[in-house]
Amino acid sequence: MLGVILVAGLALRLRHNDYGLPYVYNVDEGSHFTNRAVAMFGGDSNPGYFQNPSGFTYLVHLALRLQWGRGWPFGDFDAVVRQYAFDPTSIYITARSLAALLCMIGALAAYWVGRRLWGEREGLVAAAVLAFAFLPVAYSRVAVTDVGTLAPVALALYGAVRVYEHGARRDYVLAGVGIGLAIGFKYTAGLVLLPLLAAGALRARHERRALLDTGLGVVVAVAAFSATTPWFLLDLDAALRQIRGQAETAGEIRKLGQADDSGPGYYLHSLTWGLGFAAAAAAAVGCVIEARRDPVRMLLLALFPLALFAYLSVQSRFFGRWLLPAYPVLALLCGVALVRLAALVRLRPALRGLALALLTAAVLAQPLAADVRTATLLGREDTRQEARDFLVQRFKPRLRMVIEPAVPGRYFRRVADRRRPELLRHKEFVRGFSRDVAETRIDYAATLTPRRLDAYRRAGYCVVMTMSVIRGRAENDRVPQALAYYRRLERESSEIFRASPWEPEADPVRFHFDLSYNHYSTAYARPGPEVRIYRLRDCRQGYGPLERGAGRPESTA
Repeated sequence: MLGVILVAGLALRLRHNDYGLPYVYNVDEGSHFTNRAVAMFGGDSNPGYFQNPSGFTYLVHLALRLQWGRGWPFGDFDAVVRQYAFDPTSIYITARSLAALLCMIGALAAYWVGRRLWGEREGLVAAAVLAFAFLPVAYSRVAVTDVGTLAPVALALYGAVRVYEHGARRDYVLAGVGIGLAIGFKYTAGLVLLPLLAAGALRARHERRALLDTGLGVVVAVAAFSATTPWFLLDLDAALRQIRGQAETAGEIRKLGQADDSGPGYYLHSLTWGLGFAAAAAAAVGCVIEARRDPVRMLLLALFPLALFAYLSVQSRFFGRWLLPAYPVLALLCGVALVRLAALVRLRPALRGLALALLTAAVLAQPLAADVRTATLLGREDTRQEARDFLVQRFKPRLRMVIEPAVPGRYFRRVADRRRPELLRHKEFVRGFSRDVAETRIDYAATLTPRRLDAYRRAGYCVVMTMSVIRGRAENDRVPQALAYYRRLERESSEIFRASPWEPEADPVRFHFDLSYNHYSTAYARPGPEVRIYRLRDCRQGYGPLERGAGRPESTA
């Protein structure tokens, strides 16, 4: 049964995991990990990036070494860098497949912990929940670091419980290894240190050496983290500076489009679709069951997810995936609840096993339906790709146009083949105004004013491409100047193209920082935002780059 769970979970993640390529539309996927893993083939093992730990980056780098070295990790890998510049599709497939594998290792770890703490059936349910809950599936189709925390968090919590219940030195070491590896994938997972400290303090009431052993666990955690992110200590000034900047951004700068959201409400709501209504309810029931059976064990299990929830809730911006490190605990508690519920059925043990299987299937019906639906959807053409094909067929190369910042830089280049690689240096579309506000990608819509259209006309930028994931931010926060910009654009332009991701009879989904990107809603028929392309009237279309400093949009604000 465990094998079926792991194989099916991996298959769901790998199906169509080449979607969107060679264009990487997820900003974090395109800018944080894989590109830095490729850059390290230049000879420098320091990724120079500490906003996130380096654990996932180094694993991607190792996977690419094994892939391109045909199983041998040493040699000349200049071909990887050339391939990334030419067409990174195979490289991102490898990185995404690695994320999928890490998530399934997390499911396996949940099984092992559940079996050791309660029994085999609790472990199987926990593994199934992590294998099929929607949020772990969605973020193991993307080459980002989050799912890498699942296995080490499970091990760290198991070690903390063992410290309290048994107190062997190896339990402190196991907890320390789990803590260090968890931090090596996600800094916020460092809160999983709290259960070890609590268990050590409780143990110290009866054993003096518990304090020393707790210190040993902390030292092991630091060593494990250093193994995943070695340059953190070697380049400490840069690391601390980047972390402070990241913390200030997450804690002080609200994202445009989230003005009506609150942290607690956002994360509680994320459980209804990320874990599923029934699974979240079962985890709550499991919490009550375990609290009545063993309050201290429940305290040690609950301490980390509650601390993580509280910390994330007071930040100024919210993302469902930031809560992913807590999912192993929720999966284990779900297993506790379902096994206890199945035990209430007065049948033979084999039939109680069948009852447990049916209960688990019922709990996972909601996320599993979303998993299968989105796996199929990702095999269809992205709306941004259809828009690009239209533009290439309709206009000459080096077209001056405004494309809202929901596409990567590669989107603007001409498509090359191996016979003409020099085309990579040529532009299909001249970025112009979008490039000028690249540093404010997140708040791009807040920079828009109706007068911007006059600058477009003066500079010959007569084609404007809008996307619902940008316009939706302004609509959510009701930004007056941006909404006036879109109204004027519609009045003074002809719409020459539209690509909709929605089912024919479905209403468009309001912009959401998670749901507008993971396509959870049944309203989606294919991936991507709603794309519209306008041709400004009374505008002479230009081609080629502008003279330096000409027509910058800041002068029109």
